[in-house]
Amino acid sequence: MRFRILGPVRARCASGWVGVPADQQRVVLAVLLAEAGGIVSTDRLVDALWPGRPPRRAINTVQVYVMRLRRRIGPDLVATRGHGYELVAGAGDIDANAFERLVAAGRRELDQGEPHSACTKLERAIALWRGPAFADVPPVATLTPRAAHLEQLRLSAEEDRVAAMLALGRHEHVVDDLVRLADLSPLRERRWVLLMRALHRCGRRAEALGVFLRARKLLRDELGIEPGAELQALQRTILDPRSAEEPALAAV
Repeated sequence: MRFRILGPVRARCASGWVGVPADQQRVVLAVLLAEAGGIVSTDRLVDALWPGRPPRRAINTVQVYVMRLRRRIGPDLVATRGHGYELVAGAGDIDANAFERLVAAGRRELDQGEPHSACTKLERAIALWRGPAFADVPPVATLTPRAAHLEQLRLSAEEDRVAAMLALGRHEHVVDDLVRLADLSPLRERRWVLLMRALHRCGRRAEALGVFLRARKLLRDELGIEPGAELQALQRTILDPRSAEEPALAAV
């Protein structure tokens, strides 16, 4: 059995990918998936389902939800463990876990000077996403940190993929992607750095400097701060007539 949480929560059965139609059963499955390999107490499931206001027979209701969930995804996949439950899934059965492993491997290879294999792994990792994590699950406080962590990791993976492509000399192929990424997350300075670098390598020096001005205005207006050291250093390097000879800017 395989599971998705990077997007709407889904389980892959013999007939294909299936969802769980009832909101509260999706909450139970999502919490179990977030804690896969560990035991989730019944009390924690009660808190996730009815934060602060559980019904009188909350524990019995959780048992009913688990029973229905077993019917939906398989009787052996949700095991009873004392006063709680455990989702029985292997390390590679959940897309979020596969995503994290691919990102870690891609970053390691990028640091080791292997941009081609790094780019391949990072692209595979990003392709696992089908929308926001836990996209069709009602808001649950216990899932918020996990979803936020995965989202931040996705943003970093997108930047690492572009960095790998720049290391491969594919600067002309990433400019449009970087414009889109910078527009989506304009307060992430690394995206402006990568865009400036790509533009300069394409011979578009004036546009690269214009990107710095735009980023500086945005950071001042939104956060009241100046650009970080890396962004400012890159601007100074591009302004230097010898910048085309700088290793950090020269085309591969």
